[in-house]
Amino acid sequence: MSSQDSDSPPVEEQVTPEDVVDLFDELEIPFVTSKMVAREYNCTGQTARNKLSILVDEGDLERIDLGGRQAVWFQSDYEAATEIVDQLREYLDLTELNTEHLAAFARQPYKLLPKDENEYYVIVPRFVPFSVGHLREQDDAWQTFIINKYVNWIEDIPDLIRDKIDLGRRYDHALVEDGTLELSDQEERDRAWRDLGGEDGGLHERADDNKIKIQRGKEFDIIAKLIKNGNLPFAAQPIDESELLEEPENIELRPYQRRAWEKFRETGQVGVYWPPGLGKTFFGLYAGERIDGNKLVVVPSSTLEAQWERRIREHCDKSWKWEVRTYQYLTREGNLQDYQGDDSPKLTIFDECHTLPADTYSSLSTLDTDYRIGCSATPYREDARTDYIFALTGIPVGIDWREMLEYGDLEFPEVDVFLYQTEEDKREDIVQLVDEGVGETLIFCDGIEAGKALSDKLDVPFVYGDTPKEERMDIFEENRVVIGSRVADEGVSLENLDRVIEYQFHGGSRRQELQRAGRVMHGSDVGEHIVQMTDQEYQKFSQRLYSLEEKGMDIRLERRA
Repeated sequence: MSSQDSDSPPVEEQVTPEDVVDLFDELEIPFVTSKMVAREYNCTGQTARNKLSILVDEGDLERIDLGGRQAVWFQSDYEAATEIVDQLREYLDLTELNTEHLAAFARQPYKLLPKDENEYYVIVPRFVPFSVGHLREQDDAWQTFIINKYVNWIEDIPDLIRDKIDLGRRYDHALVEDGTLELSDQEERDRAWRDLGGEDGGLHERADDNKIKIQRGKEFDIIAKLIKNGNLPFAAQPIDESELLEEPENIELRPYQRRAWEKFRETGQVGVYWPPGLGKTFFGLYAGERIDGNKLVVVPSSTLEAQWERRIREHCDKSWKWEVRTYQYLTREGNLQDYQGDDSPKLTIFDECHTLPADTYSSLSTLDTDYRIGCSATPYREDARTDYIFALTGIPVGIDWREMLEYGDLEFPEVDVFLYQTEEDKREDIVQLVDEGVGETLIFCDGIEAGKALSDKLDVPFVYGDTPKEERMDIFEENRVVIGSRVADEGVSLENLDRVIEYQFHGGSRRQELQRAGRVMHGSDVGEHIVQMTDQEYQKFSQRLYSLEEKGMDIRLERRA
Protein backbone atom coordinates (compact mmCIF):
# COMPACT_ATOMS: atom_id res chain seq x y z
CA MET A 1 0.00 0.00 0.00
CA SER A 2 1.48 3.38 -0.96
CA SER A 3 1.90 6.28 1.43
CA GLN A 4 -0.82 8.16 -0.49
CA ASP A 5 -3.57 5.57 0.17
CA SER A 6 -6.73 6.71 1.95
CA ASP A 7 -5.74 5.04 5.22
CA SER A 8 -2.78 7.41 5.56
CA PRO A 9 -3.28 10.84 7.13
CA PRO A 10 -3.06 13.77 4.74
CA VAL A 11 0.51 14.88 4.20
CA GLU A 12 -0.41 18.39 5.35
CA GLU A 13 -1.25 17.09 8.80
CA GLN A 14 2.18 15.49 9.08
CA VAL A 15 4.02 18.82 8.80
CA THR A 16 4.29 20.80 12.01
CA PRO A 17 5.69 24.28 12.65
CA GLU A 18 8.45 22.59 14.65
CA ASP A 19 9.44 20.67 11.50
CA VAL A 20 9.83 23.96 9.67
CA VAL A 21 12.08 25.37 12.42
CA ASP A 22 14.20 22.21 12.26
CA LEU A 23 14.66 22.83 8.55
CA PHE A 24 16.88 25.84 9.26
CA ASP A 25 19.29 23.69 11.26
CA GLU A 26 19.13 20.82 8.81
CA LEU A 27 19.94 22.97 5.77
CA GLU A 28 22.22 25.38 7.70
CA ILE A 29 20.79 28.41 5.91
CA PRO A 30 19.57 31.80 7.20
CA PHE A 31 16.14 31.84 5.49
CA VAL A 32 13.57 29.66 3.72
CA THR A 33 10.86 30.13 1.12
CA SER A 34 7.48 28.42 1.02
CA LYS A 35 8.62 26.43 -2.03
CA MET A 36 11.58 25.07 -0.06
CA VAL A 37 9.32 23.92 2.78
CA ALA A 38 6.82 22.38 0.34
CA ARG A 39 9.54 20.50 -1.52
CA GLU A 40 11.28 19.30 1.65
CA TYR A 41 8.10 17.90 3.26
CA ASN A 42 6.19 16.98 0.08
CA CYS A 43 3.29 19.24 0.98
CA THR A 44 1.39 21.93 -0.92
CA GLY A 45 2.64 25.50 -1.13
CA GLN A 46 -0.42 26.69 0.80
CA THR A 47 0.33 24.28 3.66
CA ALA A 48 3.90 25.53 3.78
CA ARG A 49 2.72 29.15 3.92
CA ASN A 50 0.26 28.27 6.71
CA LYS A 51 2.99 26.74 8.87
CA LEU A 52 5.29 29.68 8.22
CA SER A 53 2.51 32.11 9.17
CA ILE A 54 1.98 30.29 12.47
CA LEU A 55 5.70 30.72 13.26
CA VAL A 56 5.49 34.42 12.40
CA ASP A 57 2.51 34.83 14.75
CA GLU A 58 4.42 33.06 17.52
CA GLY A 59 7.44 35.31 17.01
CA ASP A 60 9.80 32.52 15.89
CA LEU A 61 10.18 33.81 12.31
CA GLU A 62 10.02 37.14 10.52
CA ARG A 63 8.59 37.50 7.01
CA ILE A 64 10.11 39.83 4.42
CA ASP A 65 8.04 40.65 1.36
CA LEU A 66 10.07 40.94 -1.83
CA GLY A 67 7.26 42.28 -3.96
CA GLY A 68 4.49 40.61 -5.91
CA ARG A 69 3.82 37.32 -4.11
CA GLN A 70 7.48 36.73 -3.33
CA ALA A 71 8.57 36.41 0.30
CA VAL A 72 11.27 34.87 2.47
CA TRP A 73 11.21 33.92 6.16
CA PHE A 74 14.17 34.54 8.47
CA GLN A 75 14.72 32.75 11.77
CA SER A 76 17.14 35.25 13.30
CA ASP A 77 18.93 38.55 12.72
CA TYR A 78 15.81 40.06 11.17
CA GLU A 79 17.22 43.58 11.34
CA ALA A 80 20.22 42.61 9.22
CA ALA A 81 17.95 40.81 6.75
CA THR A 82 15.78 43.90 6.41
CA GLU A 83 18.84 46.07 5.75
CA ILE A 84 19.98 43.72 2.99
CA VAL A 85 16.59 43.73 1.31
CA ASP A 86 16.32 47.51 1.57
CA GLN A 87 19.71 47.89 -0.10
CA LEU A 88 18.74 45.45 -2.85
CA ARG A 89 15.53 47.37 -3.55
CA GLU A 90 17.59 50.46 -4.41
CA TYR A 91 19.22 48.64 -7.32
CA LEU A 92 16.99 45.69 -8.23
CA ASP A 93 13.35 45.04 -9.02
CA LEU A 94 12.68 42.34 -6.46
CA THR A 95 9.35 41.46 -8.03
CA GLU A 96 11.44 39.76 -10.73
CA LEU A 97 13.51 37.86 -8.16
CA ASN A 98 13.53 34.11 -8.61
CA THR A 99 13.14 32.66 -5.13
CA GLU A 100 14.30 29.25 -6.32
CA HIS A 101 17.65 30.79 -7.21
CA LEU A 102 17.58 32.73 -3.96
CA ALA A 103 17.09 29.47 -2.07
CA ALA A 104 20.01 27.94 -3.96
CA PHE A 105 22.14 30.93 -2.92
CA ALA A 106 21.10 30.42 0.70
CA ARG A 107 22.31 26.83 0.53
CA GLN A 108 25.63 27.85 -1.05
CA PRO A 109 26.40 31.57 -0.57
CA TYR A 110 29.84 31.25 -2.16
CA LYS A 111 31.57 30.14 -5.37
CA LEU A 112 34.41 27.60 -5.41
CA LEU A 113 37.03 27.90 -8.15
CA PRO A 114 40.26 25.88 -8.54
CA LYS A 115 43.40 27.96 -8.05
CA ASP A 116 46.21 25.42 -8.18
CA GLU A 117 46.77 21.79 -7.30
CA ASN A 118 45.20 21.22 -3.87
CA GLU A 119 44.25 24.91 -3.67
CA TYR A 120 40.97 26.77 -4.25
CA TYR A 121 39.43 30.22 -4.31
CA VAL A 122 36.27 30.74 -2.26
CA ILE A 123 34.39 33.83 -3.48
CA VAL A 124 31.79 35.25 -1.09
CA PRO A 125 29.59 38.38 -1.17
CA ARG A 126 30.85 40.90 1.35
CA PHE A 127 27.51 41.06 3.19
CA VAL A 128 27.61 37.32 4.01
CA PRO A 129 29.12 36.70 7.47
CA PHE A 130 31.41 33.94 6.25
CA SER A 131 35.16 33.44 6.31
CA VAL A 132 37.46 30.50 5.73
CA GLY A 133 41.18 30.16 5.11
CA HIS A 134 43.25 33.14 3.96
CA LEU A 135 41.56 36.32 2.73
CA ARG A 136 43.23 37.04 -0.61
CA GLU A 137 41.45 40.24 -1.60
CA GLN A 138 38.23 42.15 -1.14
CA ASP A 139 36.27 45.14 -2.37
CA ASP A 140 32.98 46.68 -1.32
CA ALA A 141 30.97 43.81 -2.83
CA TRP A 142 33.10 40.64 -2.77
CA GLN A 143 35.70 38.74 -0.75
CA THR A 144 38.06 36.10 -2.12
CA PHE A 145 39.52 33.50 0.24
CA ILE A 146 42.11 30.81 -0.43
CA ILE A 147 41.90 27.34 1.07
CA ASN A 148 44.62 24.74 0.73
CA LYS A 149 46.31 21.90 2.59
CA TYR A 150 47.72 24.23 5.27
CA VAL A 151 44.26 25.53 6.13
CA ASN A 152 43.01 21.95 6.14
CA TRP A 153 45.71 20.91 8.63
CA ILE A 154 45.26 23.67 11.19
CA GLU A 155 41.67 24.87 10.81
CA ASP A 156 38.24 23.31 10.43
CA ILE A 157 37.00 23.70 6.87
CA PRO A 158 33.17 23.63 6.85
CA ASP A 159 31.78 20.31 5.66
CA LEU A 160 29.71 21.97 2.95
CA ILE A 161 32.99 23.10 1.34
CA ARG A 162 35.13 20.09 2.24
CA ASP A 163 32.72 17.80 0.40
CA LYS A 164 33.26 19.72 -2.85
CA ILE A 165 37.07 19.95 -2.93
CA ASP A 166 40.05 17.63 -3.20
CA LEU A 167 42.86 18.30 -0.75
CA GLY A 168 44.22 14.79 -1.03
CA ARG A 169 47.75 13.49 -0.75
CA ARG A 170 49.95 12.98 -3.78
CA TYR A 171 51.11 9.59 -2.47
CA ASP A 172 49.20 6.96 -0.53
CA HIS A 173 52.16 6.54 1.79
CA ALA A 174 55.26 8.73 2.12
CA LEU A 175 57.60 8.57 5.10
CA VAL A 176 61.06 10.12 5.56
CA GLU A 177 63.26 8.46 8.15
CA ASP A 178 67.02 8.07 8.55
CA GLY A 179 67.80 9.54 5.16
CA THR A 180 65.34 7.33 3.28
CA LEU A 181 62.00 8.06 1.62
CA GLU A 182 59.61 5.14 1.92
CA LEU A 183 56.59 4.88 -0.38
CA SER A 184 53.76 2.39 -0.78
CA ASP A 185 55.04 0.48 -3.83
CA GLN A 186 57.37 0.56 -6.82
CA GLU A 187 54.98 2.58 -8.95
CA GLU A 188 54.79 5.36 -6.38
CA ARG A 189 58.55 5.14 -5.84
CA ASP A 190 59.21 5.78 -9.53
CA ARG A 191 56.61 8.54 -9.64
CA ALA A 192 58.19 10.24 -6.62
CA TRP A 193 61.63 10.02 -8.25
CA ARG A 194 60.24 11.99 -11.22
CA ASP A 195 58.10 14.39 -9.16
CA LEU A 196 60.92 15.32 -6.78
CA GLY A 197 63.52 15.85 -9.48
CA GLY A 198 65.68 12.74 -9.08
CA GLU A 199 69.35 13.44 -8.33
CA ASP A 200 68.95 17.11 -9.27
CA GLY A 201 66.17 17.40 -6.67
CA GLY A 202 68.12 15.94 -3.76
CA LEU A 203 67.50 12.20 -4.20
CA HIS A 204 70.37 9.71 -4.28
CA GLU A 205 69.26 6.29 -5.54
CA ARG A 206 66.35 3.88 -5.65
CA ALA A 207 66.49 1.16 -3.00
CA ASP A 208 64.30 -1.93 -2.67
CA ASP A 209 60.91 -1.81 -4.35
CA ASN A 210 59.50 1.15 -2.46
CA LYS A 211 62.41 3.22 -1.08
CA ILE A 212 64.65 6.05 -2.24
CA LYS A 213 67.87 7.12 -0.56
CA ILE A 214 68.10 10.90 0.02
CA GLN A 215 71.29 12.91 -0.48
CA ARG A 216 72.98 13.98 2.73
CA GLY A 217 71.71 17.38 3.89
CA LYS A 218 68.68 17.30 1.57
CA GLU A 219 66.23 15.58 3.89
CA PHE A 220 64.27 18.69 4.88
CA ASP A 221 64.12 19.86 1.26
CA ILE A 222 62.51 16.55 0.31
CA ILE A 223 60.13 16.76 3.27
CA ALA A 224 59.11 20.28 2.17
CA LYS A 225 58.38 19.05 -1.38
CA LEU A 226 56.28 16.19 -0.03
CA ILE A 227 54.36 18.60 2.18
CA LYS A 228 53.70 20.77 -0.85
CA ASN A 229 52.19 17.67 -2.47
CA GLY A 230 49.85 17.18 0.49
CA ASN A 231 51.75 14.51 2.44
CA LEU A 232 52.98 14.78 6.03
CA PRO A 233 55.98 12.44 5.80
CA PHE A 234 57.02 12.41 9.46
CA ALA A 235 58.11 9.27 11.25
CA ALA A 236 56.56 9.08 14.69
CA GLN A 237 59.09 9.04 17.54
CA PRO A 238 56.94 8.32 20.59
CA ILE A 239 58.33 9.60 23.86
CA ASP A 240 59.48 6.68 25.97
CA GLU A 241 57.73 6.38 29.31
CA SER A 242 61.12 6.11 31.01
CA GLU A 243 61.93 9.66 29.86
CA LEU A 244 58.77 11.19 31.34
CA LEU A 245 58.72 13.04 34.65
CA GLU A 246 55.78 13.74 36.95
CA GLU A 247 53.21 16.42 36.15
CA PRO A 248 54.52 19.89 37.05
CA GLU A 249 52.65 21.53 39.91
CA ASN A 250 52.81 25.06 38.49
CA ILE A 251 51.37 24.40 35.02
CA GLU A 252 47.86 23.12 34.30
CA LEU A 253 46.76 22.33 30.76
CA ARG A 254 43.48 23.30 29.14
CA PRO A 255 41.62 20.59 27.16
CA TYR A 256 43.03 21.64 23.76
CA GLN A 257 46.54 21.85 25.26
CA ARG A 258 46.09 18.34 26.64
CA ARG A 259 45.15 17.08 23.17
CA ALA A 260 48.31 18.69 21.77
CA TRP A 261 50.39 17.04 24.51
CA GLU A 262 48.99 13.61 23.63
CA LYS A 263 49.82 14.21 19.95
CA PHE A 264 53.34 15.24 20.96
CA ARG A 265 53.75 12.10 23.09
CA GLU A 266 52.74 9.98 20.10
CA THR A 267 54.96 11.67 17.52
CA GLY A 268 57.80 13.51 19.30
CA GLN A 269 57.50 16.48 16.91
CA VAL A 270 54.63 18.92 16.52
CA GLY A 271 53.95 22.40 15.21
CA VAL A 272 51.49 24.21 17.50
CA TYR A 273 49.53 26.86 15.57
CA TRP A 274 47.14 28.58 17.95
CA PRO A 275 45.95 32.19 18.10
CA PRO A 276 47.73 34.62 20.44
CA GLY A 277 46.91 34.27 24.10
CA LEU A 278 45.99 30.57 24.05
CA GLY A 279 49.06 29.28 25.87
CA LYS A 280 51.63 28.13 23.31
CA THR A 281 54.41 29.18 25.68
CA PHE A 282 52.88 27.35 28.64
CA PHE A 283 52.39 24.24 26.51
CA GLY A 284 56.11 24.36 25.74
CA LEU A 285 56.98 24.85 29.41
CA TYR A 286 54.78 21.90 30.36
CA ALA A 287 56.36 19.64 27.73
CA GLY A 288 59.84 20.63 28.86
CA GLU A 289 59.06 19.91 32.49
CA ARG A 290 57.65 16.47 31.59
CA ILE A 291 60.71 15.40 29.57
CA ASP A 292 63.89 14.49 31.40
CA GLY A 293 67.00 16.13 29.96
CA ASN A 294 68.20 19.50 28.70
CA LYS A 295 65.85 21.86 26.87
CA LEU A 296 66.69 24.54 24.31
CA VAL A 297 64.29 27.33 23.33
CA VAL A 298 65.02 29.25 20.11
CA VAL A 299 63.46 32.72 19.74
CA PRO A 300 63.65 35.50 17.13
CA SER A 301 64.52 38.41 19.46
CA SER A 302 66.28 39.32 22.68
CA THR A 303 62.95 40.57 24.01
CA LEU A 304 61.44 37.11 23.73
CA GLU A 305 64.65 35.63 25.11
CA ALA A 306 64.19 37.65 28.30
CA GLN A 307 60.48 36.79 28.49
CA TRP A 308 61.11 33.04 28.18
CA GLU A 309 63.88 33.19 30.78
CA ARG A 310 61.50 34.91 33.19
CA ARG A 311 58.72 32.39 32.56
CA ILE A 312 61.13 29.51 33.10
CA ARG A 313 62.27 30.94 36.44
CA GLU A 314 58.67 31.49 37.56
CA HIS A 315 57.09 28.19 36.46
CA CYS A 316 59.76 25.51 36.12
CA ASP A 317 61.14 23.51 39.02
CA LYS A 318 64.21 22.51 37.00
CA SER A 319 65.09 25.85 35.45
CA TRP A 320 68.79 24.94 35.26
CA LYS A 321 67.96 22.40 32.56
CA TRP A 322 66.64 25.13 30.25
CA GLU A 323 68.54 27.43 27.91
CA VAL A 324 67.15 30.17 25.66
CA ARG A 325 68.98 31.41 22.56
CA THR A 326 68.06 33.57 19.58
CA TYR A 327 68.02 32.35 15.99
CA GLN A 328 70.73 34.91 15.29
CA TYR A 329 73.03 33.60 18.04
CA LEU A 330 72.77 29.96 17.01
CA THR A 331 73.51 30.68 13.36
CA ARG A 332 76.67 32.64 14.07
CA GLU A 333 79.79 30.75 13.09
CA GLY A 334 80.56 27.89 15.45
CA ASN A 335 77.75 28.46 17.98
CA LEU A 336 75.54 25.64 16.73
CA GLN A 337 78.31 23.15 17.44
CA ASP A 338 77.87 23.77 21.17
CA TYR A 339 74.48 22.02 20.93
CA GLN A 340 75.47 18.93 18.97
CA GLY A 341 76.54 15.44 19.95
CA ASP A 342 76.82 14.85 23.68
CA ASP A 343 75.72 18.45 24.34
CA SER A 344 72.55 18.24 22.24
CA PRO A 345 69.20 19.07 23.90
CA LYS A 346 66.62 16.39 24.51
CA LEU A 347 63.86 18.85 23.47
CA THR A 348 64.10 21.95 21.26
CA ILE A 349 61.28 24.50 21.06
CA PHE A 350 61.29 26.83 18.06
CA ASP A 351 59.18 29.81 19.11
CA GLU A 352 57.69 31.94 16.32
CA CYS A 353 58.73 29.08 14.04
CA HIS A 354 57.60 30.91 10.90
CA THR A 355 61.07 32.51 11.25
CA LEU A 356 62.83 29.16 10.85
CA PRO A 357 62.63 28.72 7.03
CA ALA A 358 64.59 31.94 6.34
CA ASP A 359 67.83 31.21 4.45
CA THR A 360 69.80 32.56 7.40
CA TYR A 361 68.21 30.20 9.93
CA SER A 362 67.29 27.02 8.01
CA SER A 363 70.65 25.50 9.03
CA LEU A 364 69.05 24.99 12.46
CA SER A 365 67.21 22.05 10.89
CA THR A 366 70.44 20.08 11.42
CA LEU A 367 70.35 20.68 15.17
CA ASP A 368 70.73 17.37 16.98
CA THR A 369 67.63 17.00 19.16
CA ASP A 370 65.44 14.06 20.12
CA TYR A 371 62.17 15.97 20.15
CA ARG A 372 61.02 19.28 18.68
CA ILE A 373 58.10 21.70 19.04
CA GLY A 374 57.34 24.65 16.78
CA CYS A 375 55.03 27.45 17.93
CA SER A 376 53.38 30.18 15.85
CA ALA A 377 50.10 32.07 15.59
CA THR A 378 50.90 32.87 11.95
CA PRO A 379 52.26 29.74 10.20
CA TYR A 380 52.67 31.22 6.75
CA ARG A 381 55.34 33.17 4.94
CA GLU A 382 55.25 35.71 2.16
CA ASP A 383 58.29 34.25 0.34
CA ALA A 384 56.72 30.95 -0.86
CA ARG A 385 58.52 28.94 1.87
CA THR A 386 55.50 28.07 3.98
CA ASP A 387 56.16 24.38 3.28
CA TYR A 388 59.35 24.62 5.33
CA ILE A 389 57.52 25.82 8.45
CA PHE A 390 55.82 22.43 8.58
CA ALA A 391 58.85 20.50 7.33
CA LEU A 392 61.11 21.86 10.08
CA THR A 393 58.71 21.40 13.00
CA GLY A 394 56.47 18.35 12.66
CA ILE A 395 52.84 17.24 12.77
CA PRO A 396 50.64 20.38 12.70
CA VAL A 397 48.35 20.93 15.68
CA GLY A 398 45.83 23.70 15.10
CA ILE A 399 42.47 24.82 16.33
CA ASP A 400 39.70 26.83 14.75
CA TRP A 401 39.57 30.41 16.07
CA ARG A 402 35.77 30.31 16.06
CA GLU A 403 35.86 27.16 18.19
CA MET A 404 37.92 29.00 20.79
CA LEU A 405 35.40 31.83 20.81
CA GLU A 406 32.72 29.28 21.67
CA TYR A 407 34.88 27.87 24.48
CA GLY A 408 35.28 31.36 25.93
CA ASP A 409 39.08 31.07 25.89
CA LEU A 410 39.46 33.64 23.12
CA GLU A 411 38.01 37.07 22.50
CA PHE A 412 38.77 39.33 19.58
CA PRO A 413 39.88 42.91 20.20
CA GLU A 414 38.04 45.94 18.94
CA VAL A 415 39.83 47.08 15.79
CA ASP A 416 39.73 50.72 14.71
CA VAL A 417 41.47 52.08 11.63
CA PHE A 418 41.93 55.84 11.93
CA LEU A 419 42.45 57.66 8.64
CA TYR A 420 44.35 60.93 8.13
CA GLN A 421 45.09 63.21 5.23
CA THR A 422 48.74 63.76 6.15
CA GLU A 423 51.52 62.27 8.26
CA GLU A 424 51.47 65.39 10.39
CA ASP A 425 47.77 64.87 11.17
CA LYS A 426 48.56 61.34 12.29
CA ARG A 427 51.45 62.48 14.49
CA GLU A 428 49.36 65.17 16.17
CA ASP A 429 46.44 62.82 16.81
CA ILE A 430 48.55 60.23 18.61
CA VAL A 431 49.24 62.84 21.28
CA GLN A 432 45.50 63.18 21.82
CA LEU A 433 45.00 59.39 21.78
CA VAL A 434 47.62 58.94 24.50
CA ASP A 435 46.30 61.84 26.60
CA GLU A 436 42.71 60.59 26.45
CA GLY A 437 43.53 56.90 26.85
CA VAL A 438 43.26 54.96 30.07
CA GLY A 439 45.11 51.82 31.01
CA GLU A 440 48.34 50.49 29.51
CA THR A 441 49.21 51.29 25.90
CA LEU A 442 51.81 49.85 23.53
CA ILE A 443 52.63 51.99 20.50
CA PHE A 444 54.34 50.32 17.55
CA CYS A 445 56.78 52.38 15.51
CA ASP A 446 58.98 50.54 13.00
CA GLY A 447 61.39 53.40 12.27
CA ILE A 448 64.10 53.90 14.87
CA GLU A 449 64.52 57.63 14.29
CA ALA A 450 60.75 58.13 14.14
CA GLY A 451 60.43 56.14 17.37
CA LYS A 452 62.99 58.29 19.14
CA ALA A 453 61.24 61.47 17.96
CA LEU A 454 57.86 60.13 19.09
CA SER A 455 59.40 59.15 22.43
CA ASP A 456 60.55 62.75 22.97
CA LYS A 457 57.19 64.16 21.88
CA LEU A 458 55.16 61.91 24.20
CA ASP A 459 57.78 61.72 26.95
CA VAL A 460 57.54 57.93 27.13
CA PRO A 461 60.22 55.21 26.75
CA PHE A 462 61.11 53.61 23.42
CA VAL A 463 62.19 49.96 23.36
CA TYR A 464 64.23 48.98 20.30
CA GLY A 465 67.29 46.96 19.30
CA ASP A 466 69.78 48.92 21.41
CA THR A 467 67.70 48.58 24.58
CA PRO A 468 69.42 45.97 26.83
CA LYS A 469 67.43 42.75 26.69
CA GLU A 470 67.38 42.38 30.49
CA GLU A 471 65.63 45.77 30.78
CA ARG A 472 63.01 45.42 28.04
CA MET A 473 60.28 43.49 29.87
CA ASP A 474 60.65 45.71 32.94
CA ILE A 475 60.15 48.79 30.76
CA PHE A 476 57.07 47.28 29.13
CA GLU A 477 55.54 46.28 32.45
CA GLU A 478 56.41 49.32 34.58
CA ASN A 479 55.21 52.11 32.26
CA ARG A 480 51.65 53.00 31.31
CA VAL A 481 52.67 53.96 27.77
CA VAL A 482 55.61 52.44 25.89
CA ILE A 483 56.75 52.70 22.28
CA GLY A 484 58.13 49.49 20.77
CA SER A 485 59.91 48.80 17.51
CA ARG A 486 59.65 45.46 15.72
CA VAL A 487 61.36 43.82 18.70
CA ALA A 488 57.88 43.76 20.32
CA ASP A 489 56.09 42.28 17.29
CA GLU A 490 56.16 38.61 18.16
CA GLY A 491 55.32 36.70 21.29
CA VAL A 492 55.59 39.52 23.84
CA SER A 493 52.94 38.79 26.46
CA LEU A 494 51.74 41.74 28.56
CA GLU A 495 48.83 40.64 30.71
CA ASN A 496 47.58 44.13 31.60
CA LEU A 497 47.81 45.65 28.14
CA ASP A 498 44.67 47.64 27.25
CA ARG A 499 45.55 49.18 23.89
CA VAL A 500 47.86 48.72 20.94
CA ILE A 501 48.37 51.64 18.59
CA GLU A 502 50.16 51.08 15.28
CA TYR A 503 51.81 54.35 14.38
CA GLN A 504 54.26 52.87 11.87
CA PHE A 505 54.21 49.40 10.31
CA HIS A 506 55.95 47.23 7.74
CA GLY A 507 54.04 47.79 4.49
CA GLY A 508 51.35 45.23 3.71
CA SER A 509 52.63 42.51 6.05
CA ARG A 510 49.57 40.53 7.11
CA ARG A 511 51.59 38.45 9.55
CA GLN A 512 52.84 41.53 11.38
CA GLU A 513 49.29 42.90 11.60
CA LEU A 514 47.93 39.72 13.16
CA GLN A 515 50.89 39.45 15.54
CA ARG A 516 50.37 43.02 16.74
CA ALA A 517 46.63 42.61 17.20
CA GLY A 518 47.50 39.52 19.21
CA ARG A 519 49.33 41.60 21.82
CA VAL A 520 45.98 42.65 23.33
CA MET A 521 44.69 39.06 23.36
CA HIS A 522 47.07 37.84 26.07
CA GLY A 523 45.38 39.34 29.12
CA SER A 524 42.22 38.40 30.97
CA ASP A 525 40.41 41.36 29.36
CA VAL A 526 40.76 41.87 25.63
CA GLY A 527 41.68 45.43 24.72
CA GLU A 528 41.57 47.73 21.72
CA HIS A 529 43.70 47.64 18.59
CA ILE A 530 44.14 50.94 16.73
CA VAL A 531 45.82 51.30 13.34
CA GLN A 532 46.78 54.81 12.23
CA MET A 533 46.99 55.23 8.45
CA THR A 534 47.24 58.15 6.11
CA ASP A 535 45.00 57.93 3.06
CA GLN A 536 48.04 57.01 0.98
CA GLU A 537 49.04 54.25 3.41
CA TYR A 538 45.52 52.84 3.43
CA GLN A 539 45.42 52.79 -0.36
CA LYS A 540 48.77 50.97 -0.59
CA PHE A 541 48.75 48.71 2.48
CA SER A 542 45.16 48.00 3.53
CA GLN A 543 45.70 44.35 2.57
CA ARG A 544 47.59 43.91 5.87
CA LEU A 545 44.17 44.13 7.55
CA TYR A 546 42.96 41.02 5.71
CA SER A 547 44.66 38.82 8.30
CA LEU A 548 42.27 40.25 10.90
CA GLU A 549 39.14 40.03 8.79
CA GLU A 550 39.76 36.40 7.80
CA LYS A 551 39.75 35.53 11.51
CA GLY A 552 36.36 37.18 11.93
CA MET A 553 37.42 40.48 13.52
CA ASP A 554 35.26 43.51 12.77
CA ILE A 555 37.18 46.54 11.49
CA ARG A 556 35.77 50.05 11.89
CA LEU A 557 37.05 52.87 9.72
CA GLU A 558 37.01 56.39 11.15
CA ARG A 559 38.13 59.64 9.56
CA ARG A 560 40.18 61.58 12.11
CA ALA A 561 41.62 64.37 10.01
